[in-house]
Formats: sequence, structure tokens, C-alpha cells
Amino acid sequence: MDGIKPFTIMMKDTEVMRVDFDTLCYEVRSEKYLPYPIKGKLQQIPAPGSIRTTYDMNRSLLAARKNEEAVVSWLAGRVLLLSRANAKWIYNLFRFEQTGTVEQHMKIAMVCRAVSVLDPYWLKFDDDEAISWSSVDVKRNPLNEIVAQVALHGKSLTFQGSPVTPELTTNGAYAKAWRRHDDGTLWLYKLGANGSTESRIEVMCSNLLDKMNVEHVHYEAGQDEDQYVCMCPCMTTERKAVLTGMEFISYCNVNGMDADTRMMEIDGENIYKMWIVDFLISNRDRHGQNWGFYYDTETMEILGCHPLFDHNNAFDIDFMRDLDAPYQFGEMTIRQAAQKAMDQVDFHFTEPITREDFITDRQYRSFQKRAQCLGLQVE
Repeated sequence: MDGIKPFTIMMKDTEVMRVDFDTLCYEVRSEKYLPYPIKGKLQQIPAPGSIRTTYDMNRSLLAARKNEEAVVSWLAGRVLLLSRANAKWIYNLFRFEQTGTVEQHMKIAMVCRAVSVLDPYWLKFDDDEAISWSSVDVKRNPLNEIVAQVALHGKSLTFQGSPVTPELTTNGAYAKAWRRHDDGTLWLYKLGANGSTESRIEVMCSNLLDKMNVEHVHYEAGQDEDQYVCMCPCMTTERKAVLTGMEFISYCNVNGMDADTRMMEIDGENIYKMWIVDFLISNRDRHGQNWGFYYDTETMEILGCHPLFDHNNAFDIDFMRDLDAPYQFGEMTIRQAAQKAMDQVDFHFTEPITREDFITDRQYRSFQKRAQCLGLQVE
């Protein structure tokens, strides 16, 4: 990987892995704290003194290439894609080339130290003696308002300040930005692609989930520069980080585990509740980056499902018509998944759900019909 200076992957203030692409150095300093997307992928590189034949050399180079692929894939995957709304404006702000290549993503990861709100991993370079986790943690340090304005509204502005920002590592399709409220909490603001439609649906779904016995991220309606936004508090903490569904499945596959079996062992109750919710709200957009698990950043133990979020594409008109649309779990239709789940868990409404909880009559009728399929009563 040309042009990338040596670095150390850090978990808070613990050195996890020393990486130098030029010298083929991939020194694991803490096996325990290796990021889940890297666990099980690293190959043992023979010591230089043990390389005596061409076979030994080829084996060493192959192992180094596998290790590079593992590290690069993890880091490049942390960087926002150009497909996210206003991503091109963000790239312009930092004068990044808009190539969308792995090499370009790696350069961006180096600039922003790969910091993310989802976990406490970051990159430390050789000349960073004075740099610590407390100085790069985006949950504790000031956010750049210029970057937020560009990320949310696509403005053409001039950048000044630190490039260590969560805007470079927050993915998704919609325009969004992180803001800190007066009480110090971190909130994500999100705009819809079609006016305020998606943002209003997100708030509506959050209010519906408030009336179910389901763990979820709470969204509120807000205004930003006279535009309607939905906003939610950051779902991670100092001890709770996120392992996305996509990362979890990859981790299981690499390490010889059946992902379907393992996820049910970890937290089958909330997996089943997710299936029910997706059916009720006609959610066509459940994918590997909006479901997943919490893990403990001290013990690295996978704790259970994180709260449900990202429902701004629910109540899709075509999806509402199709009660038996294919579902990504278990090779079932979405109705079959929900009906199976109802037999496995106690799912119920904690408050009455009425027409007033919906934006349109069509949404209400769809929800009512789907609830009846599951034996749930809607007023």
C-alpha cells in the first residue's frame, strides 16, 4: 500500500497492532482487542531467518498479502462512501480525490485516524507521542461546525481545524451530521432525500416503537436551517461499541461458526422482535449495517443486539402491498419470519396504537392488516 506511513491500531490507549506495509510488519500486540472484522484473518509470517527456499519466500509473501487485505478492508470500510448524500461536498472540503477506490479510502482513514462513533478504535503514528485516546475521541472533543454544515446541507465552504471528525466515517445513504447538544450529548441529525418525507417516517416509526416492548433508538423531530430533520442520540458509550450485522456474519464465516445459529444463541429474543417489527412497518431496508450487536470494549464480549434504528424507508408503498416479500433472514418471506417469531417471544403493544399514530390512512390500514396477521389488536 504505497504512501501509507507506519501506524498502530489502538483500542482507546491500548496498542492492538503495529502495521508497516513497506516492511510487511503486522505485529499483533493485543490479540484480545483485535477488531472483530480482523479476528481470524491474520496469517503467521515466517521469521526472516527461517526463509531458505523459494517456497518459503512465496509463503511469506502470501501471508503478508492476506494480512494487508485484512487491515485495508477493515480501514477502508470505515470511510464514508461517495454514494452518501453530500459525500462529494465533504470530499471537496478536505480536497480528497473523488475516486472511491480502496487506496483513496485508506488515505482518508489516515487523515481522520479512522475514528468513529461506533467504537473506540483509532490510528496512532510514530510521531504521536503526545496523542492519546482522550484527545481524538469524538464523543468528548469539539465537533467542527463547518464539516457538519457541509455534511447535512451540502454547502460549499472553506475548512479550518482538525480533520478528526465522525463525518468521514459515518456511512448510509442520506445527508446527516453529528451535533453536540447543550447537555454535552452527541446527536445525529438526518435529512430526507425527498423533502421531509423519510425524516417524518423515521419519527413516526420511533413513536410506534415507543408503544411496543422493543429496544430501539428514539428519534425526535427537529429543525436545522428551517429544514425538517429527524435526530437521535448516539447509541454507543465508552463501554458499548457496535458490531454490525455484516461484520458479525463475516466474523462467523471466517472463524468457522454458523452465523444464524450464533446470533440466536447471543440474543434470539431481540432478533425475533426485529422480524416482527419489520413486518408490521413494511420495512424493506433491513440490511447488514442497520442491525447488529453491542460488545463490551473492556472484555470484547458480544453482549446482545443493539437497539433498532434506521426506519426512514418503512411503509414503502410497493412493500405494503406485498405481505409475502422475501426477507433476508432464514430464506423466509417477511410474513413467515414474523409469524415464526411470534411463536418464540412475548411481543406486545404497551400502549394502544391508533390512527393518530400514522401520517396517512394507507400506513394505518397496512399496519392494522399486518397486526391482524400476527394476532395483534390495533384500535
